[in-house]
Amino acid sequence: MPHSKTAQLLISGGDERLDLSANGFNKYGVKPMPDDEILAFSSSTATPISSGSFDIANHLRIRLEQENFSANILYQEMNRQKAQWRELIGLEKETQIIFSPSGTNLHGLVANQVADNSLIIMVQGSETGSGVENALKQNSSVEIESVALRSSDGSPRPISQIDSNIISLTQQAMLKQKNVLLILVDQTKTGMIAPSVNCAIALKKQFKNRLDVLVDACQFRLCNATLKMYLQQNFMLALTGSKFLAAPSFSGILVVPESISVAVQNEKITAGLLLRMEIALHQYHAFCALNDEQIQTVIRDFLTCVKNYLNNSPYFELLENVTMERENLTWDSLPTIFSFLLLRDKQPLSIAQTREIYQQLPLQNPRCQLGQPVMLSEEKSALRLCLSAPLIVQAAQSESHRLACIEKALRVLATLERII
Repeated sequence: MPHSKTAQLLISGGDERLDLSANGFNKYGVKPMPDDEILAFSSSTATPISSGSFDIANHLRIRLEQENFSANILYQEMNRQKAQWRELIGLEKETQIIFSPSGTNLHGLVANQVADNSLIIMVQGSETGSGVENALKQNSSVEIESVALRSSDGSPRPISQIDSNIISLTQQAMLKQKNVLLILVDQTKTGMIAPSVNCAIALKKQFKNRLDVLVDACQFRLCNATLKMYLQQNFMLALTGSKFLAAPSFSGILVVPESISVAVQNEKITAGLLLRMEIALHQYHAFCALNDEQIQTVIRDFLTCVKNYLNNSPYFELLENVTMERENLTWDSLPTIFSFLLLRDKQPLSIAQTREIYQQLPLQNPRCQLGQPVMLSEEKSALRLCLSAPLIVQAAQSESHRLACIEKALRVLATLERII
């Protein structure tokens, strides 16, 4: 019974995406109860909760319950968690942190702060959160322009073209005396960054207070140096604990630089949000205990083996990873999302066929989970095999742990081959 209380809280305080189906799964294909046996490389979408993470949530639930879930205890725990985020990332005490159920909600919050008649520039919706555009439209006084990241055949457009489109849209808006909110995504569902960081920095320097930048870093695949670099450029940051950090879905964080003030009339804090955030904090604390060399060693070994398998199988076509240029070549310059097409007789499977195979993965032996299919074009979609912070922490313990992580990933790919 106590465990069911915790499970109920973990799916509370969100929206219909957390509602459970008749089989007990939410929209992201996970349950609110621990599952340590499934081979999950699905952190670009959602990760089944582990026993250890569930225990962390359960401990906080007990503490909140002892205080009858009063507004006072919820407020205290929220402030404690915010202080821990500031410490782990290395933020000043004055840095504003706002909690929200999801990254989608954060986009809506920021959109409602912009001036009337502003232009919001976003990138291709299929590469970001499914509800982002609708969240931005909550402010009916703004205009929204979306820039394509992929060509009609699904291949990535050159970043120079994407930047050119965004510069043109910005300049046109400025001539019409409109302010601009530019949304830079780092990283998209398939690991892209767009527009380029240099493009966003140049536009901010040119147009100053007439242009704001929101970095959609909801995947949270960034090191602290990169996070702080964005804040130093006076960019806002949207983060979530439910992707790379593998906490349960719906734990959004908006980090606001000191030069900007975001007005929040009622920061709605629920017990469910605090439980999910507590798990994310524990995952991030463990990850931050690793140094950059340890993290890079795990990622490099993993990508070498996974890319070799994908490139040599007749059933897969690995999508090209766009180069991520970081100033100091930190671990976040390496890909942790590996996107690929499924092939049969050297031809990509249809979107419907890919989804059907994806849905069969948790029913196999071994049971497996990957990131949900991402639509690349009207005819093609890609599956995603992803590293998460907890997988890296575990793999960094020793060479044998690192090899075990790789072996599990290859078992998932072999299971896919068997289904195809």
